[in-house]
Amino acid sequence: MGQAARRKAALASRQPTGEITIRDAAPGEGQRVRHLLDRYIGGEGTADVVSRIDHPRTSPPGLWVQLVAERDGLLVGALTAGDIFSKPEVREQPQAEAMLGAHAEFINLAVHRDARGQRLGHRLLAEAEQRYTSAGYRCLSGEFTAKQTHLRDYYREAGFEIGKPGGLVVMVFSEQLMCPLEPHNGASAIWKAVSSGVKVVNFSAVSAAEGERLIEQAIRDFQ
Repeated sequence: MGQAARRKAALASRQPTGEITIRDAAPGEGQRVRHLLDRYIGGEGTADVVSRIDHPRTSPPGLWVQLVAERDGLLVGALTAGDIFSKPEVREQPQAEAMLGAHAEFINLAVHRDARGQRLGHRLLAEAEQRYTSAGYRCLSGEFTAKQTHLRDYYREAGFEIGKPGGLVVMVFSEQLMCPLEPHNGASAIWKAVSSGVKVVNFSAVSAAEGERLIEQAIRDFQ
């Protein structure tokens, strides 16, 4: 066997052969999940992930989802999502309790480089969406760094609407209950309404005056 053939055989022997399984993260796996998230996306929420995986009773109100994708005993993907009611700016609204169980937020999504190109991220998103839809949630949202332009098509192919970088989006749940999506600097909001019980006003696509008019119209529709 020549040198080139030996290199090819060695590379093939290192290729993962097992199927990818998506499941809930189990208590005790917090650090494994955090390592994957820190390696590929970083962010401020990874420390909370460890606590919520290893100590489920510390999870905030609403449905908390922490999925992992596993192949050959290794974690190759992870998704974190939770009820947007856990955010202080949401809880402080009058009658905010009515939003509990209505709006879920994707917090983290990471795929190991060796598992990319297989739409694993889409599988994780679809599994989370199915769980939230089954639980009666009406919409899903999140954000991504706008400089990662390839993610616009990625999330659009997964069925999400995409806002402009820094653009405000308002989810209207009733005549008195609204949830603004205000992405961080340099980020774009994503969202998907999974029931007819929510109206979405994308201020990044219209003028401020038109946005206000659309909110007023959405409120009238709920009356």
